[in-house]
Amino acid sequence: MQKIPINLAAPGMKLAKPVTKEGGMTIMAEGMELTESLISRLEAMKIERITVQGHPVEMGGAGAGTRWGERRDRLDHLFRRYSGDKWMTRVKERMRQYFQIKAAAQEAKIKTAQQPDVAGEGESSEKGGEGA
Repeated sequence: MQKIPINLAAPGMKLAKPVTKEGGMTIMAEGMELTESLISRLEAMKIERITVQGHPVEMGGAGAGTRWGERRDRLDHLFRRYSGDKWMTRVKERMRQYFQIKAAAQEAKIKTAQQPDVAGEGESSEKGGEGA
């Protein structure tokens, strides 16, 4: 089971937990298989994260150059005085997971914003080739 940002969701992934709105209303049931249209609906409903079965997304180094990645990387320094405190260790790990998800989402958002530029460059070179 893996919690991922919605913009890293892909068709074919299955939900490991139901998706709920803030009020607790279930939007999608556990076990549903995601499609493009379902992912678009979740994005339209401002759902930020979902929990999927397995570990389909490698997020180990995701978001390394992002603001959230920098926060995640500073946690060891910030919690250095609490290495023996079990409670603070749990807090640090929860924060690390949260920052990891946010960093991956931010990196995915940056990549999707850059994709139209790459596609536009390819189209212009093709048009230039046709006219030559």
